[in-house]
Parts: sequence; structure tokens; C-alpha cells
Amino acid sequence: MSLFDYADRIVPTAEIIPFPVDQHLVYIRRTARALEQRNGPAADKFWQVECRRLYARLQVQGLGEPAIRDELGRFANAVHAEMQRAAWAAWQAQNPKGAA
Repeated sequence: MSLFDYADRIVPTAEIIPFPVDQHLVYIRRTARALEQRNGPAADKFWQVECRRLYARLQVQGLGEPAIRDELGRFANAVHAEMQRAAWAAWQAQNPKGAA
């Protein structure tokens, strides 16, 4: 028997594990800054388009519906946390430390 005799019997399988969306810091920060600049319906529309774009990208990568929903939730939480972090940093920059 040679190595090539087994080639017909082996079924190649692979699982694609994408890099978690909530770890794409540049993407999260860019989305948060763009969302901060919009209000009302414009912010809602921007968020819907961004989520649909991410959904489509993950779908093309081969993720199933539950995994995509999980990634979208993690992305939303990361963008929200980034907006909170930026607001807190801006507030701290405007307020003197220890002033009575």
C-alpha cells in the first residue's frame, strides 16, 4: 500500500472559524464615530445598513444563522461600549480633576 491508495478514502473537511467581529477594533471605532455623528432616523438607517452589511459578509464567509446572530450581538455590544468609553473620555477631558 502506498500513501496514494488512501487519498480516495479520505474526505477533506474543514471548519471556518472567522476572527470575532467584536475584536475588529478599527471597524468598531469607525462605526461608533460614524454613529455618534448621526441622530434620529439617520442614525437608525446607518445602523441598519451597517448590520445588514455585516450580516451579508458573515453569510458569505459560511456562518450559519445562529452564529451570525451571535456575532451581530457581540458587534452591537462592542460598538455601544466604545461609544460609552469615548463619551466618558470626553467628559473627563472637560472636567478638572479634584476641583472643589
